[in-house]
Amino acid sequence: MLSDLLNQPFPGFEKKALKFLKALSVIDNNNKKWFDEHRNEYEMYLKLPMRNLIDTLSSEIRKIDPDIVVNYKSIFRINRDVRFSKDKKPYKTHYAAAFAFEKVKSSEIPQFYFHFSAEEFIFAAGQYSMDAVYLKKIRRGIYSDFENLKSIITTKSFLNNFGSVRGESLSKLPKGFENPGQGASDPLLIKLLMMKQFYVFKEYNPDVILSEELPDLIVENIKLSYDFTEYLDKVSK
Repeated sequence: MLSDLLNQPFPGFEKKALKFLKALSVIDNNNKKWFDEHRNEYEMYLKLPMRNLIDTLSSEIRKIDPDIVVNYKSIFRINRDVRFSKDKKPYKTHYAAAFAFEKVKSSEIPQFYFHFSAEEFIFAAGQYSMDAVYLKKIRRGIYSDFENLKSIITTKSFLNNFGSVRGESLSKLPKGFENPGQGASDPLLIKLLMMKQFYVFKEYNPDVILSEELPDLIVENIKLSYDFTEYLDKVSK
């Protein structure tokens, strides 16, 4: 596509991006007055480079699966939603983006996610939300198609890169899943049916964002977690 040819290669974020986020994490700075005074830094060192990164990722992720939606709406706002939070700081101290199948990212659905702060770079994938509707669908999918999921999350590659599937869990099997049937003797099935979240993640030094190879790192992790996240996406529909 012509747009792919016109996009500039992603050169990496500048160190000033991490410096900005570190300053924003100081309580006295996390307010509208300070942010407005430093808005040009946010635009130059975070917002514009992130869009450049998304442009680069868009063409590469399309090669993995054209149904994964990657565009500027994939970027999370740096403003916090404080309506139902006791923490009234207006700004996040990390910058993030996520990509879902067939639709723009949403907090309720399985997706690929990354964020960076002054302390870390995190890549994650799977279902983080504990939305009751999606959770019930995912459990039903695991209940009826456990062997497929097991074959994905027990591969050497998956275990070496992500370890086990993570998330909050119930203390006993949820209503409607008390008798797992054929797989009742498999402790992995029991564990998965009790989970309220299904995700994996990897943590890196924040300096990885300074490299032009950051898109490669993100794309490689999407490939490694693709089968797992696609499985969750399919059974949640």
